[in-house]
Amino acid sequence: MDRSGRYLIRARSIKILIWLISMSSILLIAWWRIAYATELPRSWDQVDFSLALNRFDLFAMQPHFPGYPYFILGGMLLNEWIGNPVEALALWNGLLMLLSMYPVYTVSRSFLSKTLSMASVALIQSIVFVNVLTIQPMSEAAAVAILWWYLWSLQKAFHREHSFMSIVVASFLFSLLLGVRLSYLPFGIGLLLLLIQRKKQHKSIKSYSSFLLTQVGIAAIFQLIWVGGLAVSEGGVAAFLQLAFGFSEGHFEEWGGTAVSASAPLLERISHLILNNIVWTGLSGQALTILLLYLTLFTFMIFQGVKNRGRTLREISWFGWAFVAMALSYFLWALLAQNIDKPRHILPLPGIIMLGFLWIGLRRQGNNSTKIMLGLTVIISIQSIVSYSTMKEANDPAAVYQLMDYVEQFNEPVIVYTWEETRVMSYNKVSFEHEQIYTYSNFLSDLQYYDDHRVFLTGKVLDGFKKQNISMDGQIKKVKEFHSSILYDPVYHDIVLYEFLR
Repeated sequence: MDRSGRYLIRARSIKILIWLISMSSILLIAWWRIAYATELPRSWDQVDFSLALNRFDLFAMQPHFPGYPYFILGGMLLNEWIGNPVEALALWNGLLMLLSMYPVYTVSRSFLSKTLSMASVALIQSIVFVNVLTIQPMSEAAAVAILWWYLWSLQKAFHREHSFMSIVVASFLFSLLLGVRLSYLPFGIGLLLLLIQRKKQHKSIKSYSSFLLTQVGIAAIFQLIWVGGLAVSEGGVAAFLQLAFGFSEGHFEEWGGTAVSASAPLLERISHLILNNIVWTGLSGQALTILLLYLTLFTFMIFQGVKNRGRTLREISWFGWAFVAMALSYFLWALLAQNIDKPRHILPLPGIIMLGFLWIGLRRQGNNSTKIMLGLTVIISIQSIVSYSTMKEANDPAAVYQLMDYVEQFNEPVIVYTWEETRVMSYNKVSFEHEQIYTYSNFLSDLQYYDDHRVFLTGKVLDGFKKQNISMDGQIKKVKEFHSSILYDPVYHDIVLYEFLR
């Protein structure tokens, strides 16, 4: 057999291998998302979402503002069969993530071969951090799944320059996206650029103005469907606005967990967001092996892109520029307007970054880049294995549950002062008393009601007191530490219990 024949056999073998690995990874991950769906809420936000399935009430923080109506609606429908709100929301996430395979594949096919497009689907579906959030009762994974459909609709609309309905579809999907997670608003810049692109289709300002008014009106109607529904459910527009302003004001106060990130220097926030949240957690799933593989692959892809740098910028389409603009806008939003102590806020970025690197390194390679194809196969395999081992930990007791189990062993009156841990305690109807406390003055005032109780405080409470320049030295004794996965419990993975010495 000549050299060309051996090359064709090798290329065909690699292609078959990629398909087998990709399909196996997707099927296994879909099953693991069902098998390891979280059964109990681990945080304040998870309790909010879970309680909403039995009684939707924004004033009772079920869920908190802005309500996430489409996410809650899907959970309600599944909960009719499942009977566990936490699992229902996790499985809703899993279903939406599975359905997002199609838009990811279609967007990839615009610049990749069928084989590499399938590999990109498996690559994104097997991201460890995506799977961590998919099996939890939180709205991020559902929003990312709908985001992929929105990106797909934008790509179609940019390419179909004379299609009116393609913009309507994009506007509709954008309304679904915001109805699942309002904080994904920066992705609306893609829709804005789409409207700008259509200007060249109109010969007069009057015609273009009429077009803009029509499209903006349609987009507004789609948004009003869920916003109006929430306003009606909460007693009218005035009550809804009061709730919105009240939540927005309190959401950025210190007790909400944003104090550390908000007060940090800008360079520290940038480095934390990029290195810890995006690279170490979002892309690598806090696994060193995956990190090293990505660094190797991305370096090679950048080298491939640099070799063709002469035509790179000229090849970027309107959708390509919109894709970049949306990614940058959301990065700035995550940096300046989100709590960087919680890596879940960057969930849209890992998949977008991967797709961007694939475009840089493979857009003209077809199926010919053997090294990159083998590299993708290895990463998909390793990511799938790490995703499996990480998802298995989903129902290991969170630190707050370990704390509850420990305190419930006491056969005497107990009061535990906490921060956000109390929300989980209330959900589980623990046998001991607990209260949320933020200021030292309130703590001292409240103590008079518990003269016959042993008094305990969590480390977060003491951290809050320290920020108020209150020293508890000599008044407390460390009792026990509780630890759980930092991926599942980014803020409350380490809880220290102290006893107050009267």
